[in-house]
Amino acid sequence: MNPKALLLCAVCLAFASRGEEACVHPARGETRPVSLAAVGRAQEEIREKLALLVERAGKLSPREPYESGLPACRRREVRVVRTEVPAPLVGKTIGFGPSGRIPAADIRVATSARSLLEADADALADPALSARLRVRCFPTLVRARSEAELELVENP
Repeated sequence: MNPKALLLCAVCLAFASRGEEACVHPARGETRPVSLAAVGRAQEEIREKLALLVERAGKLSPREPYESGLPACRRREVRVVRTEVPAPLVGKTIGFGPSGRIPAADIRVATSARSLLEADADALADPALSARLRVRCFPTLVRARSEAELELVENP
């Protein structure tokens, strides 16, 4: 046998006998154990929320009236609430009111409208949005003062 081939075989056998792994994957950040039961519960929760959204969306018709269920404000009141506010909303105002009578604001949210086609607003008020921003009645002007504070002016 050729001496060069013998030398090459010896070098290959020496490296192969070390027991090193052929492929090494470095850690890519923090790792945590995963519970498949917890993942299943989270998926079921998302499935239920989506089902509720689909059910509600099926009830909305472009020609039918919309009513959020918020009551009218009885008197002028200014409240400051501490809550988490997304950074892009800081310095902006959000007005809640019936379509056509929404307070002047950067974002206008209709609490009611004769029909969705006639709604003159950027969004529709729904219970989740009203609860998140702590809106109790209409008309209400919400000012995002910081990433941790909202000012609500009821009946401005």
